[in-house]
Amino acid sequence: MRTITAKLGNMRKAKEWVVYPRTAGAPGDTILIQSDARICRFDPVSGVGTLSANKSSGAYGIDLMKIRGATDVVVPASVIADALSAQPKSGDLIGPGVYVA
Repeated sequence: MRTITAKLGNMRKAKEWVVYPRTAGAPGDTILIQSDARICRFDPVSGVGTLSANKSSGAYGIDLMKIRGATDVVVPASVIADALSAQPKSGDLIGPGVYVA
């Protein structure tokens, strides 16, 4: 998997984030990134997105719900550019024997 380093929202330190491939039928044309304790989905054009609360046991898709502590966030342009350049493309190997369709 490809990763980027970024600090989003109210985070104190930058973390390493995994950049997921875009999924057909996903909400809008969003980008999904995940660290060891947070997950974030954002629009690459406007930079507006949702950032989960810090979860020491790991944050997952369900943690992007407001009722679970997620907050709105504006993702910096530099992070958007890094995420777009790191985004896996069709045919890329993203794990042992796993390719992006």
